[in-house]
Amino acid sequence: MTKGQRFAKDMRKNLGIGTRTRRWGSRAFKGSDMHRMILDCIAEATHYNGLYSEARQELFRSAFPALCSYEKHILGGRADAVLVARLNALSPWQLCNLLGRMVDVGITNVGEGEQFFAQLRAELYAQAA
Repeated sequence: MTKGQRFAKDMRKNLGIGTRTRRWGSRAFKGSDMHRMILDCIAEATHYNGLYSEARQELFRSAFPALCSYEKHILGGRADAVLVARLNALSPWQLCNLLGRMVDVGITNVGEGEQFFAQLRAELYAQAA
């Protein structure tokens, strides 16, 4: 199991995310945005010590560059509008997998994240053609 797969598995376990968990208004966290909660867990693990076990904290910290890239390009609207819409439509399970994929690719800065999203956009348009 790769580091990104372990990250996705641990994040899903941390928030109780299943394959059918909806983005908005899950049972456990009524009225909340699960995408924002996933991103907040990564930020909290990076900025605050002791919230999670050492192993989980290290996994979540490895996704911090992916979080920065996601916030700048997807939440900030810098990426292609079709890609932004597609990623906003992901389920929480799928978002964990996407962030895990970014960890596996080795995203270490926002520039690499931009290249990753450009490649993802190319894949999306290739599937549509």
